[in-house]
Amino acid sequence: MSEVILAFLCNWCSYAGADLAGVSRFQYPPSIRVLRTMCSGRVDPLFIVEGLRSGFDAVFVYGCHIGDCHYLEGNFHTSGRVETVRKLLEFSGIGADRVQLRWVSAAEGQEFARSVSELTEAVHGLGPLDRDRFGLHLSALSQTFESSRLRWLLGMERRLTEIGNVYDEKIDKRKYEEMLGAAAIEEYQKALILESLLQGPQSVREIAAACGLPVYTISQRLADVEKAGKAAFQGFEGNTPKFIRSGA
Repeated sequence: MSEVILAFLCNWCSYAGADLAGVSRFQYPPSIRVLRTMCSGRVDPLFIVEGLRSGFDAVFVYGCHIGDCHYLEGNFHTSGRVETVRKLLEFSGIGADRVQLRWVSAAEGQEFARSVSELTEAVHGLGPLDRDRFGLHLSALSQTFESSRLRWLLGMERRLTEIGNVYDEKIDKRKYEEMLGAAAIEEYQKALILESLLQGPQSVREIAAACGLPVYTISQRLADVEKAGKAAFQGFEGNTPKFIRSGA
């Protein structure tokens, strides 16, 4: 197999499970490159995207089973973050299956080997990630997960859906997920526009063609980034308005 996979393993469970797999001589493909982390909750969405940008064809995240996290809620947050990454990867056309999340305990060496084999085979079916084709999209994904709006929402799931605010008000989980999904797509679309404008002045139609989005959507999101001071109207080329990325 030519595909190379980055695997984040939490120290207390999945890394110990991988160690047990080795000691027990359970066989699995040598295509994964392990990065040990103290908790799966420390795996920022940016790390996952940067893994794909830097040459890996897929990223696996392994953590403790829900309820067994040594840091109480680390894997709970991981679940929501990874799912948001997967949704945006699917929306971008890169494909959600290039990022996978699995729970493996320290005693599940055989399960670790089995899941790595299964997931690696699935990635092999996808083939190598075409970074030339998806370079703009990957750069936009990195910018998306730097968005303060999205990072706030990702960090507030339990507070918003289970604990409640100072008035003891809570948001229905489904409503929260819809709100998070809409925010993620909006931030990604804005990031796509800004990444496209790095190539120089462009019209709305040129931006739409580069981003693979409808002209109407580009017009909406362009208004947002203009209001934020990140893009500006440059002038007309004939009868066509052109926009540039500003320094704000």
